[in-house]
Amino acid sequence: MALPVAPPPKSNDVAVLGWAGLTVRITWTLLTHGVKVRPEVLREVRTHVLYHLDPAVPLTHAEDLATHLTEVFVGRVRGRGAPDVAPQDWEMPISPRWRRTLDRSLDPVAQAVFRKHYGDNRSLSKLEASLEVDRSTLEGAIAGLREVVRQIAVTDGLPLDGWSPERIDRLLRRLAAWAPGPCPPVLDVAEGCHREHLAVCPRCDRLARLVRTNVLEVDDLFPPSLGARPTQRTRVLALQIHPDARHHRAALLRELPIQAFPLGDDRILVPGSAVDELAPVLRMAAEVESPVRSQVRGAMLEGPGQWTTRGLLGPLADRAAREVLHRSWGNVDGVGELPPPLPEAPSAQGWWALSGVLALAAAAALAYALGLSPPVHDDGLQTEFTVGRGGIWAAFDVADEDYVYVVSDTDEGLSVVLASDDAGDKIEWATGDGSYRLHATGRGVLVAASAEPLADFSLRVARNQGARDPLEALATELEREALVSWATR
Repeated sequence: MALPVAPPPKSNDVAVLGWAGLTVRITWTLLTHGVKVRPEVLREVRTHVLYHLDPAVPLTHAEDLATHLTEVFVGRVRGRGAPDVAPQDWEMPISPRWRRTLDRSLDPVAQAVFRKHYGDNRSLSKLEASLEVDRSTLEGAIAGLREVVRQIAVTDGLPLDGWSPERIDRLLRRLAAWAPGPCPPVLDVAEGCHREHLAVCPRCDRLARLVRTNVLEVDDLFPPSLGARPTQRTRVLALQIHPDARHHRAALLRELPIQAFPLGDDRILVPGSAVDELAPVLRMAAEVESPVRSQVRGAMLEGPGQWTTRGLLGPLADRAAREVLHRSWGNVDGVGELPPPLPEAPSAQGWWALSGVLALAAAAALAYALGLSPPVHDDGLQTEFTVGRGGIWAAFDVADEDYVYVVSDTDEGLSVVLASDDAGDKIEWATGDGSYRLHATGRGVLVAASAEPLADFSLRVARNQGARDPLEALATELEREALVSWATR
């Protein structure tokens, strides 16, 4: 005979007990801000909220915080800063007595404004039509509601004289959404039962309306049997750009070879796992002073959270944004100290000194024509490729007397970026330290260096246009006469 199995103990975690209420509050807030509630959006925002909530927080306060956290998340995804100027207000729980006082003291018009304007987000123009009152009556009701809230707060020793009307209105919206419970079973409410309760409970009224209009499915209102509370951990690198260099942030975001997310006016969040891909771009940006190293710093943190296509879920983003303020300018965790700017490019006058060298090269070419060995050099070709700005940065170092050829692989085919007519024409890309750097648009770039001009170079490029991999085919052909290095992204 099988032994009886005791059911698992009930969870006291608000993530489980308050799943339906939190889902309804998050969904309602998303709709209020014009966000279409697709399943993946709801899952992400709910996960973000649950990462922040303490398991023991009361449901009424958890729902309140869910509104705030959802608004912050939406603002962040839209590239905006914090949606309000006094986020500390959300830490103050709603007093049940405040809501009871409002229910008892309001006349019918004020009660309708309280429930429809502040609770349902109805505009005043719609209320004018539905209530058949003029705008001045509605504005008078709003002024009266604000005054009632101020008087209640004074009675509790919390003067709100310094609060702006917008701040009072936010408190009124919180009061209009407050639902103390207890509530009937979720499935009963979703099926339209307990209409008397729905008339006085914002939570259940919203739940029934969201299900009735197919914004939510009934399954959305029940927590999973396991894993209701997210436990995943991740890493984030927060970069801060100095206020004097904020104009560089947009360009830096475009150059990064990974998805990055702006935060506020001066920060960028990137996955900590991508620091190796990020490092070359940050170093190059410092070298070309876009921005200089003394205007960038970065902090790496690990903690609860997870990355999505819309950004970082959980409190780690806010922690990283605060932690980066304690780093030294010019240092980025995981990258190290950023390099100083490159020195000024050398004067073109120095290239006149190459005339003697070029004369020797011409003599060497003549000797080669008479059957002697061609000139060689021991410096070789040193290259470093970095993806950025819709193409590839090519940094290379060659002998001063070398001819240089650069070809990019674009959507239109192979494109010649540089084909040396003489050894001095590569000065346009000199960095000042003896090396060179240029940018080639497209998905690949080839750099070739030769002690002699490459005959019919444009024809060779054209001949390889039809190859399955034209850049590789060109590289194979040129390797017989030149040093070649190439890369694709």
